[in-house]
Amino acid sequence: MNHHSSSHLWLIPLVFGALWVAHAQVPFPGKCPQVKLLDTFDAEAYMGVWYEYAAYPFAFEIGKKCIYANYSLIDNSTVSVVNAAVNRFTGQPSNVTGQAKVLGPGQLAVAFFPSQPLTKANYLVLGTDYESYAVVYSCTGVTPLANFKIVWILTRQREPSAEAVDAARKILDDNDVSQAFLIDTVQKNCPGLDGNATGLDVDDFVSSTVPNAIEKA
Repeated sequence: MNHHSSSHLWLIPLVFGALWVAHAQVPFPGKCPQVKLLDTFDAEAYMGVWYEYAAYPFAFEIGKKCIYANYSLIDNSTVSVVNAAVNRFTGQPSNVTGQAKVLGPGQLAVAFFPSQPLTKANYLVLGTDYESYAVVYSCTGVTPLANFKIVWILTRQREPSAEAVDAARKILDDNDVSQAFLIDTVQKNCPGLDGNATGLDVDDFVSSTVPNAIEKA
């Protein structure tokens, strides 16, 4: 047995484990794969409310239900982003605001912190009909050995039609994006969108809400 190769194999789960702890997203081996980007994108038609139907595990969504995003144009290439949810344990609504730049057809750079640059696309719309579904993909290479991904299926209705969901899943299949890690988002017993929501303190979320949610899960 090649002891050097064996020791390298032991590093793989350690690298993946470190990635998950650091990013709480789904790690994959190798570099980010190629996906099919849109040729055209109607940013104005894409604006409005999108409900999260299903998504890969993501740190800021732990313990949350009724997740949705609301997009609105600031100018031709700048988008206001509001992500909102309800805490499944306390029933407390929360939201976080950010900004996005449209860098290309269906290619957006989204940031929720002032220090985040808006120069590299981290939100790729792989497909949408603008009226019922959208498929969003993000992949970041961390080392030559690994990358981490986030995938969202978004819908215009909290409870979308089977046709809309099937169309979204076909886009994932066409791009060879795994659906094995998708978790359905709870969209039952949700408050109206005009209800009062409180802002999300990110530091408090990371230091207390996430550990508490994991402990109670």
